[in-house]
Amino acid sequence: MTPSPLDALVRDRVGLDPGSLGSAALPTAVGRRMAARRVATPEAYAGLLTADSDELAALTAELVVPETWFFRGGRPLFDHLAGWVADRAAGGRLVRVLSLPCSTGEEPYSLAIALRELGAATAAVRIDGVDLVPAALARAAAGRFTAFAFREAGDDPRPWYFRPTDDGRWELAADLRRAVRFLSGNAVDPALLAAEPAYDLILCRHLFIYLTPEARDRVVANLGRLLAADGLLCVSPAEAARLPAGRFAPTGPAGFCLFQRAVTPSARVEPGGGDLTPRHPSPRRKGEHPSDAGSPSPSREAVDEGLPFPPPPAAPADPLASARELADAGKLDAAIAAYEHAALAHTSADGFSLLGLIELARGHPDAAARAFRKALYLDPDHPEALSHMIVLCRQRGETGQADALRRRLARVEREEFV
Repeated sequence: MTPSPLDALVRDRVGLDPGSLGSAALPTAVGRRMAARRVATPEAYAGLLTADSDELAALTAELVVPETWFFRGGRPLFDHLAGWVADRAAGGRLVRVLSLPCSTGEEPYSLAIALRELGAATAAVRIDGVDLVPAALARAAAGRFTAFAFREAGDDPRPWYFRPTDDGRWELAADLRRAVRFLSGNAVDPALLAAEPAYDLILCRHLFIYLTPEARDRVVANLGRLLAADGLLCVSPAEAARLPAGRFAPTGPAGFCLFQRAVTPSARVEPGGGDLTPRHPSPRRKGEHPSDAGSPSPSREAVDEGLPFPPPPAAPADPLASARELADAGKLDAAIAAYEHAALAHTSADGFSLLGLIELARGHPDAAARAFRKALYLDPDHPEALSHMIVLCRQRGETGQADALRRRLARVEREEFV
């Protein structure tokens, strides 16, 4: 059993709720770090954590799940945010953007790509990515990604903005790497980015589910302090459900989870923050590089009328769509029910993998592991199920199984290049 001082340190200093990761996650991670640092007792390791911020970050890296990919949440979201940022930058001001936490960099780089496709001047935009884990920041700064980082449906950005490397990865163009500044910081630290000016746009997504209630309150306080008076906050459904209504008010297109500061009778929003509809449409012909357009973008009226870009054909019905939507909205019990209804007529590896994600969100790692195993029984090379099973096995101390699954995932990713 994990000693309570270590549990308390993780809750207070990192903000993580160890219970959300499964009962074995913290003891297993502590055991690995104690062995790495050659510390004999949990009490001595607790003292090391208190005194050494680098060791705290190393333990955090063992605990957190770096689940991110390019354009996570869909291209329309990033196109909308890029249009909003470009409109503000067109007024001659430096627009500041924060991605918190940024993990390995896919989120802030996605926005940089969307801005490039829109033709926005990157010199007028400063994008900061902040994370607690040094290894994640190093990977982000390197800008090299496996094929698994490009699993969002829609246009693949690799042909235009990445080059293949000798080790089977994809390296982001140097100018886009320079568009993002990566900084070390803890989202629950009251002094986070204390010396930085306010940000026009903050992206804080897929974080709250792992935090204690006290840590969530601290993050919300930081968001309120760091967001400009007329700024825009972008969150996920899990964060949206926990934002205090008196401090933030929803705005923008439905489903994007966008918020501004709540306006009170005595409050006044500065010019530039009232219209959240970007005036820069970003239609994209499939297979067309943005630099090939050769002419200004068509007007919004032309796009709305379907000219010259007709609407795409309707996608085939997804039997799991309802379960996915409910899970994204944080309605986990309803998502389970919707999944079970869909499974009556449709059993698949994708379905079991979705069930595993829902169970993880509910704090049931054992049930999640059973679901991911079923997914791998149906499809031994299912990338999402493999990725999550690697993390679960590592948290349980099943290092041999985790290594075997990691080798399998590496083979699957390599085969995508063939």
